Amino acid sequence: MDKINIEECFLITKEDYVNMSLDKKKFFIPKENKIIFRVLGIIAVCCGVTAFINIRESIYQIICWFILIIIGLYVLSYYDVIYPVNIQRKASRFYDYNDKILKNAFTLNISDNDFKITSEIYKICVPKKYLYKIIEGNNTFMFFIDSNEFLFIPKRAVNTDEIMQIKKFAGDKYIKL
Repeated sequence: MDKINIEECFLITKEDYVNMSLDKKKFFIPKENKIIFRVLGIIAVCCGVTAFINIRESIYQIICWFILIIIGLYVLSYYDVIYPVNIQRKASRFYDYNDKILKNAFTLNISDNDFKITSEIYKICVPKKYLYKIIEGNNTFMFFIDSNEFLFIPKRAVNTDEIMQIKKFAGDKYIKL
């Protein structure tokens, strides 16, 4: 049986932090919320367009239908356009203001029994049995210690073989977004 042995050094860039923030939000937002928003948006747009075409008795009604269409488009595009832009903006700002924590060199060590990340500021060692779950996002791996706290590494910090080792390390705690 192959032993798991990963040791990599990396820096977290602003792009890495933004990607992690997007992956995290993708995991924490229930799919039902997205579906409900899309359905409500479609209903609002359809009602607004139908009313705009059929009921134009006064300028106030036309303005109301137009506003309903705009609200429907906003709700329809919220999780696909508006929310990610907000997340990117907030994550960029957070990265810029927390440079002492995020702009250090990190060392990742994963063995059969534990997961370690070290930097100049801190050292974290988590035994495998205490990892809550490991989530693979589009550009990051998030190692959850409990349901809310996690450490992340950018995927660019590991090669394809090491990605397979991380999946093997995670076992049944692995989730792909």
